[in-house]
Amino acid sequence: MKNRILIVEDEAITALDLRFSLEELGYEVIDTVGTGQDAIDMAAETVPDVVLMDIKLKGDMEGIDAAKVILELRIPVVYLTANTDDYTFERSNIEGSYGFVPKPYEITKLDKTLKLVIKRAELEEQKLNDASGFN
Repeated sequence: MKNRILIVEDEAITALDLRFSLEELGYEVIDTVGTGQDAIDMAAETVPDVVLMDIKLKGDMEGIDAAKVILELRIPVVYLTANTDDYTFERSNIEGSYGFVPKPYEITKLDKTLKLVIKRAELEEQKLNDASGFN
């Protein structure tokens, strides 16, 4: 089964390039969206394995704010962003993201990050299931 990724990126060319690169690596890209609210709606509807989130998005909501809601759904978020200043990094880190990949990205490093995040999320889910008696 392919791992399912939701891409949140407001630059259409970047989103398309990322989509093709991830699909070549064997991921299923559920969709690409460009706003925080669309990210929340699509994540809630499709429950991807990972949301790949840009921080600066079109509209009123930044990626960090959208990620807060998505993380409450127990869906891991990895930031993929050109905003790599210390302040932005600290804000993203406080909100509990699963990773932070700077742009321009190297697809092999992004692939490794996604694999680590997916495995971590699976282990966390298993621990929750074990603790609650579900197997």
